[in-house]
This record gives sequence, C-alpha cells and structure tokens, in this order.
Amino acid sequence: MRRTPRLLIVIVASLTVIAGTILAIKLAKGYRPSFSQGTLQGTGLLAANSFPRGATVFINDKLTTATDDTLNLPPGEYHIKIAKDGYISWEKTLQLEAELVTQTNTRLFPAVPNLKPLTFSGAINPTPSPDGQKIIFSVNAATTDTKNGLYILELSSTPFLKLTPRQIVRNTSKYDFTNALFTWSPDSSEILTTFNSNEASEANLLLKTTSFNDADDLKDVTAQLPVILAEWHELLDKKDQQLFKELPEFIQYIATTSAQAVYFSPDEEKLLYTATSSAQIPQELIPSLPASSTQSEIRQLEPGGIYVYDLKEDKNFKLGQTEIKIITSLSSLEQLTSRYSPLTLQSTQWYPDSNHVIIVKDDKIIIADYDSTNHQTVYAGPFADSFAFPWPNGSRLLILASLNGGSNLSPNLYSINLK
Repeated sequence: MRRTPRLLIVIVASLTVIAGTILAIKLAKGYRPSFSQGTLQGTGLLAANSFPRGATVFINDKLTTATDDTLNLPPGEYHIKIAKDGYISWEKTLQLEAELVTQTNTRLFPAVPNLKPLTFSGAINPTPSPDGQKIIFSVNAATTDTKNGLYILELSSTPFLKLTPRQIVRNTSKYDFTNALFTWSPDSSEILTTFNSNEASEANLLLKTTSFNDADDLKDVTAQLPVILAEWHELLDKKDQQLFKELPEFIQYIATTSAQAVYFSPDEEKLLYTATSSAQIPQELIPSLPASSTQSEIRQLEPGGIYVYDLKEDKNFKLGQTEIKIITSLSSLEQLTSRYSPLTLQSTQWYPDSNHVIIVKDDKIIIADYDSTNHQTVYAGPFADSFAFPWPNGSRLLILASLNGGSNLSPNLYSINLK
C-alpha cells in the first residue's frame, strides 16, 4: 500500500516531463497559446535581419521592432518595410506559414553615394578579370611617357591597403596600349592585348599580370592565337559542364539551346540568363523547400527576357527585357569574353552576395533583389560607357566617370561606398 503513492508520483512526474517536452517543442516551432479558444495555435516566425544592423522594422505600416529580431506572427501575408537613416528603405510582401521561419535577409544601400577617385591620369577601356579581383586599363595622359601604358588595379578587400594601380607594361613606339583590346585568360593570370583587330597589321601580345613586362620581351603571338583561344575555350567548357550538371534537366536544355548571357551567381546556386526563344518551364522540377520564396515568378519565357532561376527553390524570376545580340556577329575575342563577363552582351550582372543584381539603365545604377523586387538606385550621375563593376566583397562599386565639367581629359575610375 505504501508503494502506490510513489508509483503515482513517478507516473505524474513522467507525464509532466513529457507534456513539458511536447510544449517546449511546440513553442520552439512557433506555437502560441490562444486564450480565447483554449488551444495552441501555429504561428510563423519572421526573422527580421538586416545589414547593417539596427534598422527599424515596420509590419503593415506599423513600427514593430528593430533588426535583428525574430517575431511570432499568425500565418498570412505581411508587408514588411525595413528602414535606417542614411539608407534606401527596403520593402517586400512576405507570406508567413505556420512552423516555418521566413528571413528578410535585407541588404541596405546608402542613400547618398560617396565617390572616391582611384585613378588620376585617366583609365581607358577598363576590363574586369574573370575572377572579379582585378581591373586592367590603359593610360596615355600621365605626366611622363614612362608612366603611360597598361595598369592593373587589384580590388583588395583589405580596408587598410592603399589602392594603387600597378603598371605591367609601358607604351612603346610600336605598341600604344591606348588602342588595344583586352582579353583575360579564364584563370585571370594572363592578358591578351590586340592591336588593329581583323586587319592585315593585326598584332597580339600575351602579357603576364603578376609582374612587369619588359619591352624587349614583347612577342607577337598572332600565329599561335587560334591555339591559345582554343585552350581558353576548353577551360571554360570544363567549368560549364561541371556547373550545368547541377541544373535540372529542363533548365540545362534552356541554358544550352534557348538562352545566351548565361552566368551562375557567385555561390553557384542561381542562374542569370537571357532567353532567346519562347518556352514554358514546367512546375516542380525539383522538390519544393519549406519557407521558399513567395514572390511572384514567371515560368513562361519570352525572347529577350532577362531571368534568374533559383536552383534551390525552383523559382524563376524576370528582371527585365533586352535586345538579343547575335553571338556570331561578335568577334572571336568578344565571344570568348562574353562567356565569363555579362558586360559584353547586357547591362545586368551579379552582385557578389548572390542575392542581388546590378542593372545599368537610363544613366542610373540600380541594385535589385534577384527576385526583381526592391530596385534601388545607388547612383544617378555622370559615368562613362555604362561601366559599373562591384568590389569582390560588395563593399564598393567601381564606375568610370569624368567629373571635370566637359574637359577633354579621359574619365577616371571612382569607387562608390556601399556600406
């Protein structure tokens, strides 16, 4: 008879632990008590995060909290606005689902651009390297002739390192790099400079990018050019084949037969491309992920449409429309460059975080979410040749501009701070 209370206590304690565990799991999943109905109701979790942190969060136009914070909200549609003084506001309509976490992953960009000159003697034909770490350009207006020639600017992510362009070759009486075309090797270790392209006097020099190239060592490689270009195409083919294996079969077909300007995002989880013919992307090419994007997508492709396909979420978003350029009308060097640089074919390119794209339109530089929301104008001012290129870590934007009031001086490279 004395053991009965002990057994009862053990049973009650066990049931209490089990009930507490179940309750803790439910609360962790976002369930909250409804006192009016006397039940636990599922909620959605909104992770309102931003960079920089400390921004204000408005939900359905009501001031609610600050980033970074996680809120439990009833499932449904919410208009989220994240704002911070000195930055362009971010807005998006999000669909919250019970037990699932929806993140804002907001990147705020400065409302007032801060320009800093990086060159002072002009920068002619700036050309980014395939790895996005370097810019090559020529100079012909330096104070002395020995300073005219070809320069490389290393886009360092180290904030304390002074950004000084490095000369890799001087102009000579025979070779004036002001008039040369630049083509990077796929591994960014060499640069091909072409003079008088497609003329009888065409000359091609293959230069090292890691050291200075002495004038006495310059050799014309025009005779070997077909072999050099074939090797470079082979390197790009191997890389493309590896990446295309990760695509659903139908998207592989689109990318290889019905699209051009095909570029993977830096994290290789999204595909930027321009459709060259009409097509319908089937639904559910891959299993859908929990809490995937609820933004409006477009799976009906139109010729000239610029799209982003998300490999992880099986979503396809339209960014805009462009005129289709005939690849075969490009020179052999332009065709090679277009395989790794979108600047040859269009004015849309990836931002380094893989969640945004950079669009040059109507003399403005716009950064937009890859799902085509939040088109934010980060710069609207003078810049030359529609040239805009991001720093590898996304901290700055590089532009080519002439701020000398219409003088005859060549435009210079400027950086725009995006922090």
